[in-house]
Amino acid sequence: MANTDPKAVKNIDGFFAHYSSMTYKKGEFILRAEDMPFGVYYLKTGYVRQYLLSPSGETFIVHIYKPGSFFPLTWILNDTPNVYHFEAITAVSVVRAPKDAFLTFLKDHPEALFYATQRLALGLSGFVSRVAQLVLDDAYTKTILLLLYYAENFGEVTPKGIALSIPLTHREIASWIGTTRETASLQVENLVKKGFLATRGRLLIVKDPDKLKAEIR
Repeated sequence: MANTDPKAVKNIDGFFAHYSSMTYKKGEFILRAEDMPFGVYYLKTGYVRQYLLSPSGETFIVHIYKPGSFFPLTWILNDTPNVYHFEAITAVSVVRAPKDAFLTFLKDHPEALFYATQRLALGLSGFVSRVAQLVLDDAYTKTILLLLYYAENFGEVTPKGIALSIPLTHREIASWIGTTRETASLQVENLVKKGFLATRGRLLIVKDPDKLKAEIR
């Protein structure tokens, strides 16, 4: 988990409070790969996905941002050109601040800089793990690992299990695990039949994360 030092969070909130917020509807682009970022985006509410598009138009999801995140971090901290799309998964509220002002703020507030670098390190670690899974694991195992990742990071405890607070469609599962939509659908249907998954409208429910984890081959 990223550093949740109350002082760091309070100072970051205070910095971005000086700038106006913007809202985006589900499915709207916040930043495209071909666009030069106009500043640092601080996510107040909602969820944002970061992804790459292959030359053939296939989507490769890199990361999901939760409230309290800022992006694009590699551009912010290292001036690396942005090559990713950032899209609202749900209705989103963000605050955008000038990059130079944010960097000055980080230099003056070491606890905030530590928070930012921790988020970058955690994101890179998760990305490397998912790339390794794409190479080493079968579709069934990759689907289970993805569901456990969502349950841990975007789950809500309910009487029926851990409900994923953001939709995870079969097409998105296919994008995450590097397979076809049909194959992803078969894995989900298999897990439902075995009693590991349930549905609530468009949302998936992981009935028992420990039992699901034990299913990994």
